[in-house]
Amino acid sequence: MKGAQATTRGWIDPRTGELLKCQKMTQEQADLLNGVTAPVQTLHEAPSVERVITEEEVIHYYDDDEDDLEEE
Repeated sequence: MKGAQATTRGWIDPRTGELLKCQKMTQEQADLLNGVTAPVQTLHEAPSVERVITEEEVIHYYDDDEDDLEEE
């Protein structure tokens, strides 16, 4: 049907709204027949968090004086 629009009730004349052919269909089927496409969903990247890791200088102090160790 040239110029007819698909609806969930069937095919209608878009100018008058007259039902031309009764035919049950889902909204998805009607959209497909009418050339309506679903909006494209875009994925958004999560915000990046920059983490700065610093190395601290660790100084180990060793007691070179072994005489401090007590022997029993």
